[in-house]
Amino acid sequence: MASFFIEGTKNTPKVTFDTVKHSLSFFGRSMPENTRNFYNPILNWVKQYSPEEDSQIVVDIKFTYVNTSSIIALLGILKELKIQQERNCTVSVTWHYEKDDDDMVTIGEDIGSLCGLGFKLEEYE
Repeated sequence: MASFFIEGTKNTPKVTFDTVKHSLSFFGRSMPENTRNFYNPILNWVKQYSPEEDSQIVVDIKFTYVNTSSIIALLGILKELKIQQERNCTVSVTWHYEKDDDDMVTIGEDIGSLCGLGFKLEEYE
């Protein structure tokens, strides 16, 4: 399966899924005009993705802003990765947040508690 890439805009994040490295990343602002139109192709791609047994999928999320509908869509993607993990691989998620951004810390903590995956928060300046 080929890798997946969406170029970021002022309202949507850059999204990359490298099938060789088994890495998924979201970087930038996430407040698309139509959240379903933006995130459904990513969700569908993840559903079709079939990693080799014992693969480690690494997810990096570094939003500068994220709206509620994007959080819901992201949870759907992470839940699909949880299904992959239950089948044959390991998934680890890193939620990057800017120093002193308490809102992003809280959002990351909430997502971490809901997704059921290995999840850590990492501060940056």
